[in-house]
Amino acid sequence: MVASLFAGEPNEIDQESKQCMQKRTFGIIAVAIALTITLYDVQLDPDFSLPGEIEQTDAAQEALYMQCYELRDEQIHDTAFATIDNPDVQKEFINTSRARAASECRDEYPQQLVTVRRPFRLNLVDLHARYW
Repeated sequence: MVASLFAGEPNEIDQESKQCMQKRTFGIIAVAIALTITLYDVQLDPDFSLPGEIEQTDAAQEALYMQCYELRDEQIHDTAFATIDNPDVQKEFINTSRARAASECRDEYPQQLVTVRRPFRLNLVDLHARYW
């Protein structure tokens, strides 16, 4: 009989300590969620993508194209403002010359696609700081 009394006590203590730990864990989680909602602007943004290969424009080729276009655009402006006095004619000259420069630069540096490996991505929540 004495052995049965002592045998029951550890189970009761274990049950009480488990319940206390569960309450404490729940409280800590609740405080963490409340702080997160208070300090951050929480937005649900479900975004899911499987791994795979996608084609993107080659950044180096596009940089060369933009460099070519900017150089020609600068030359166009220098020519327009140095030789033409009429603002309407300047505007028309710049617009037509820009279109021609874009076409010539694209011919010189054609758009190239490169294959990029896209990893698995799972995004459910976006956090943005509220106060800093």
